[in-house]
Amino acid sequence: MDLKDPKTQKYLLGGLVIFLAVYFWYARIYTKKAELIQQKQVQYEYLLSDLKSVEMKAKSFESLKEEYHKLLERYHRVERLLPEEEQIPLFLIQMHSAAQTNRTGIMQIIPEAPMSEGFYNSSSFDIELTGSYHRLGSFFSNVANFPFLANVSGVTIAALPEEEQKGPEKDKSIAASLKLTTYYVREEERLKEIEF
Repeated sequence: MDLKDPKTQKYLLGGLVIFLAVYFWYARIYTKKAELIQQKQVQYEYLLSDLKSVEMKAKSFESLKEEYHKLLERYHRVERLLPEEEQIPLFLIQMHSAAQTNRTGIMQIIPEAPMSEGFYNSSSFDIELTGSYHRLGSFFSNVANFPFLANVSGVTIAALPEEEQKGPEKDKSIAASLKLTTYYVREEERLKEIEF
């Protein structure tokens, strides 16, 4: 290779110019753009992971929202069993209806003071009634079907004296005393529905 040959010098000069152009492009343009591309790649991956996270949260939010509505529906069904306030007139109507249906005689109803228990209050009534075993069982069945929660406790049963059994209703053979308790939720404890 003859370095003095103008043709060789042109090739060498052209190669040097191309080398310098590539070096200049790589050093000045490509590395800056490569850093920018790298930053954009990191930013893209970060946004992609955020997007996946949001998608997962949206899916879980929808399932949580659906579960919340199901639980709220169940709560409202249970809430109907626990009135918002003490409903003595409704209780007395239900008691009278149960006694008439089963032909049991309510001799006495003594209300007790309401008691606070957790998130609800309870009202108890001492009740004395007369009837037969079968009618007393039917009365308890009617109490179990009240449209609100009612609990029977402290049941004592005694046979009536024979002279009291010979009245116009000969099927009254027992006297029963019991405590009937109803429940109602305190207003500050009621569940507040969340709006989405």
